[in-house]
Amino acid sequence: MRSADRNTGANPSPDNTLKKWEKPHLPKPVTAVFSAVVTFSVWILIWQIAYANIGISFIFPSPYQVVVELLRLLPQKKFIISVTGSMLRVILGYLIGIAASVAASFASHFFLPLKIFFSPFVKIVRATPVASFILICVLWMPSEAVPVFIAFLMVFPVVYENTLTGLSETPVELKEVASVYGFSRRQKLTLLYIPSVAPYFASACTTSLGLAWKAGISAEVLCVTRDSIGYYIYISKQYFETASLFAWTVAIIVLSVLLELAIKKSVGALQRAVRRKYAGK
Repeated sequence: MRSADRNTGANPSPDNTLKKWEKPHLPKPVTAVFSAVVTFSVWILIWQIAYANIGISFIFPSPYQVVVELLRLLPQKKFIISVTGSMLRVILGYLIGIAASVAASFASHFFLPLKIFFSPFVKIVRATPVASFILICVLWMPSEAVPVFIAFLMVFPVVYENTLTGLSETPVELKEVASVYGFSRRQKLTLLYIPSVAPYFASACTTSLGLAWKAGISAEVLCVTRDSIGYYIYISKQYFETASLFAWTVAIIVLSVLLELAIKKSVGALQRAVRRKYAGK
């Protein structure tokens, strides 16, 4: 018995041994920031190496030249007006696309002829190049309206199909329970369909935003929409101002990231509100 006690005291447990050799972990936010900084630095280095090999600023500007040009543009009135105009147009088309696609998906789920009606439209939008839509729309509407409509077109198929999938994934057992207990339409919507659709809708909102933003800016370039980011990209290309072209492109990327973060926060808050409401019921 004493021998067993001595062995127990002399030999540390496997758990203690593992804890002794375990490396301390950095907090997740610190790790994420560090990873982002390292990744960004590596890509900047690759950019600088490419510039050094090409050696012609007119064709491929250096990171320094682009940053200087971007800092020159930031305080200018044209930059603020163009960024504001582009964001308003794309966000307007994005919101219209979400509202229309959600309404269409709910209507299609409960009324099969509408699902058949929307099916060719969704397939055509998915298959047709964005440039074709833009050039066709130029003939039909003012240049200021084209980016709005193109953003709408990019959003509609993604949100429509995801929402429709979420509706079809609503558990049959819950539908049967709702019928047995005589749930009203509002109760079915709140307790069955919205919780089922929420994850699909959240994913669609994030995915479609990037498509809407890129397509909207492309529409501004091809339509030469005044007071827009696309307009100044077109001007930079016309006058071979490569550093300016890169600077506007960097601005597009940064704005895209900020918009995506804002949408993720908004959709996340909406999902939490749905879960609280669903749990409360």
